[in-house]
Formats: sequence, structure tokens, C-alpha cells
Amino acid sequence: MRHPAIGVALVTAALAIPATALCATTHVARSNSTAGTIASARSALAEGTVFHLDTPPENATVAGVVEVSGWVIDDRGVSNIDLFVDGVFVASADLNQPRYDVLQAYPWYAGTLNARPGFSTSFNAEDLTNGAHTIFVRITFSDASVEDFGTRTVVVDKDLNQAPFGELEMPGPNQPMNGVFPVTGWALDNTEVVDIEVMVDGQVIGQANSGVPRPDVNHRFPSIPNSANAGFIRMLNTSTFTNGVHTLAVRLRDDEGATRVIGRRFVQIMNNGRNLVPFGRIEWPIANHYLFATGCDNPGGWSGPNYNDPDQWELIWGWAADVGSSTDPGGVAWVKLMLDGVELKNTWTDEFYFPLFLRDVNYYGIERPDVFKLLPDVPASKDSGFDFAINPSSLVLDRGVHQGLHYLSVVAGDVAGNTGTIGTIPVIVDCNDDPDRPSSGDIYTPANMERTAGVTPVTGWAIDPDRILKVEVMIDGDIVGYANFGLASPEVCTTFPWYAPTVCGYAGYRFDLDTTTLTDGEHRLVIRVQDSFGSETYVGQRTFVVDNLN
Repeated sequence: MRHPAIGVALVTAALAIPATALCATTHVARSNSTAGTIASARSALAEGTVFHLDTPPENATVAGVVEVSGWVIDDRGVSNIDLFVDGVFVASADLNQPRYDVLQAYPWYAGTLNARPGFSTSFNAEDLTNGAHTIFVRITFSDASVEDFGTRTVVVDKDLNQAPFGELEMPGPNQPMNGVFPVTGWALDNTEVVDIEVMVDGQVIGQANSGVPRPDVNHRFPSIPNSANAGFIRMLNTSTFTNGVHTLAVRLRDDEGATRVIGRRFVQIMNNGRNLVPFGRIEWPIANHYLFATGCDNPGGWSGPNYNDPDQWELIWGWAADVGSSTDPGGVAWVKLMLDGVELKNTWTDEFYFPLFLRDVNYYGIERPDVFKLLPDVPASKDSGFDFAINPSSLVLDRGVHQGLHYLSVVAGDVAGNTGTIGTIPVIVDCNDDPDRPSSGDIYTPANMERTAGVTPVTGWAIDPDRILKVEVMIDGDIVGYANFGLASPEVCTTFPWYAPTVCGYAGYRFDLDTTTLTDGEHRLVIRVQDSFGSETYVGQRTFVVDNLN
């Protein structure tokens, strides 16, 4: 019979400067010291390595996924830390983790290459035999020197059932909360996590959405196949609770029945009508999108919008939601589209069915099951979508909007009279009087600020009525290659139903980006397409993070 036990060994203790550090040795054991000893250690540390392995402890009995974590300070700089079990390489550690407790003991290293001395990785005890095993880490320093540290013995007992584990990251301790607040973190198990329950005051509110990409967790637990998508999120509607202090926690359950509660928090809920404004996002267009107008060279010949020409129209869409309080019933009453603070369209007065788009436009109430999944306890979130149709030529010729940079905003109001700006993006109005028509598109992957390593797929879609000739992939302003274009994209036909299925249904692209040719750190990805007229349009941009060192 299996019994629940903790498989991820986590040991917390007061940080102390080891006495051996005073002799500038490279292998360090933890011992007690006084504040005066810390000050006197500074000069000695400059020529040695201060190392400590926090987990697992010596002779620990382990099962499931075993985290191996610690910290290291060395003036040479650390380039790599590798974990070995029984002399065999297992994984490379995630480096540069913040350790504020260590910096309290060594404050002179703040702002230096040792400012983030933590590291973490893991191994799966299920891959080993029962009994004693030896682990150690091998550190490669920036000067290419290599040394081994932290040798210790652990005892594997695979009959133990490891409970699921993870971290509750938001809200923080004593977090003030109002409106809809994200409950986020990550959860893993050596088998499978089947329930991630959010609890308030001991009562289960509902399940969190799992499968959120977490490459940082994958670095820490590379032996678990699904660790790259270990994140979870629950958008908690705090207006369903009384104002005041509440206890929030997350309970995990695996497929063998083991449970664990992670991250209990005291939170302060403070809701009133004034801080419960509508919220949401603009999903299209993307920032710096071109709004092309025609007929600018012959304004006298302008006869008004052509409701049968899709190239004269632009769709703007997204979603908006709202919650109430004890004195505010909640709910979105209207959504407005604004250009430079001037109202263009209002869902309250300007709604109509547009046969060209096969949908209602200037309309709020579009079904959004994806938003409902994210906001399950927010009233009317299932029908929270909005869209607007505008004619850029009419903006220029009827309203006198000048060419150049403008700011497009969406504002929503609720039934209690509270208003909130859903989003604001820059757009560029341009008179385009040649026969060429603009391209549209977007980037699916990588996501904004996503951490990447190795070969990373760059995917998305691009569409142009004049046929796209090539899709250029640009990194930091330089073309690094051309994407494979013409991949299946049935979802694009939903957005652009006036295009033939042979066009919108095969608008996808993919490019396998070798990030090892890039330096670690942030990079800017831009997708530029060229059509049969030779015109080039930027259809998407992302900032992503390369992390090949770890």
C-alpha cells in the first residue's frame, strides 16, 4: 500500500556564513556566524567560492520529482551548473535565480554578477532503483574552469506516493484585491495533476485553468514532460465576497488521490462602484496598424462609403466585461470606439447587420466561449465580444481626419454609470490611391516576452487580396529568413469571410528560428510580407527572450 509523502525536498533554515568561507576554500559547509564574522569575510570571499546546496538534505528519503537547488557566489562568474546522479549527467540547472536571503548576508554583491546567485534543477526518482544514490553538481565557471560541489547521498523509496507540488505566485501576502483579480502559479506531479482548486475561506470556488506555458518551470523540472505548460490561472471575481480580510489558497490533487494545499494567503478585498469599471482588451487591429483610405486625390468624386467593397472597411474587435458590488449590479451597457478622444461608433446607437461581413457590427454581445473559460464567474462573460466597422476613406473625406499617427481607443460603460478604457493602440491613417491593397496578419508564436531556446517555431498568418509573394522574418531589424507560407488556416476564414476559402484557408506561415545564433536576452521579432505589387507591410511584432545558456 502506498502512503503519501513529500517527494520534492525543500529545506528552509536561517542563512549563515560558513566558517570555511573565511579560509577562502571552494567547498563550503553551513555553520553559524555572527554579523561581525560576515563583515570580516568580505576580502576572503574574493578568491574563493561560496556554495550551498539547499535541497535535498543529506540522507533524505525521496520519491517522485526531487528538486536540487542552492546558491553559489564566485567572482569568476558561473556559466553552467550540471546535475549528476551516480556519476551520470541528468540535467542543467536554471541559473540566475534571485536569492534575497543570500544578498542580505553578502550585501556587497548587490549589483554585481553575483546579484542573482540561486540555481535549481531536478531529477525523477522513478528512473532510479530503490536505495542509496549519490548526487553532486558540476559548476563551469566563466573562465572555463570546472569544479564539483555538493556531494551527498539520498535514499530512493519508490513506494512512496509523491503529493503534487507547486507555487501560488499571485496574490501575494496581504494582497489588496478588487474587481476581477488573477490567481496564478504553477503545479506539477510525477504522474498527473487532475485538480487545481481555488479556495476562499476554506470553500472551493472553482477550478483554475491549467496548461499555461511556463518555460522557467521546465528549466527547474526538465524530467517532467508537461512542465513546460505547468502554469495555472483563475480570474477570481472578488465582488462576490464581502469587503474585508479573507483567506485564499490553492489545493492540488493528483491522479492517485494525493493532495496538497499550496500558498495560503490573507487578502484584503475592497470593492465599491468606483473601482469596478469595465475591463477587457482590443484584439484587432494590432499596434501601428495602417488604416488605408482611397479617393484622397479626388475628394470631389467621393460619393460615400461603398458597402459592397470589403477593401474600404476595417473591422475592430475584442471583448469587454464588468462586475458589480452590493450597490452596483454590474454588466456592460455600451461600448464606444474613439479616435483621438472623438467618438466614432457606439454599440448603443450604431448597431446594424452588415451583409458584407455576415455579422452585426458596432455590436456588443458576441459569443466568446474563450473569455467565459477565463472568467467563469463573471456575469455575461460568455457574450462579452464587441466589434466595430469603420471606413478609413470616410474618416479622411467626411470627418477631415489627417494622414499620419492617431490613437484608437475602446471605452466601455456599465449599467451603474462607471466607465473604463478597454485599450488604446496607435494606428496610422494613410491615403492609398494606387490599385494596391494592404496586407493583414498576426503572429501566433512566440508569445510576447516568451522565453525560448534552441529551435523555436515562428508561426502566424498573413492575407492579402493581391497575393502574398513572401513572408520575411526579421530579428532586431535584420532579415533572418523567409517563412514557409500557404499552410492551413481555417480560423482566418472566420475573421475574413469575404475571402475565398482558397485564400483565407491557406494563409498560415511557419519559420523554424534557430535561437542559438542569437545572444541570450531580449530580441524584437517582426513579420513583413510582400505582395504581388511589391508593396511591403508589417503585420506583427513581438519581443521575446532567448535563454540558451540554461
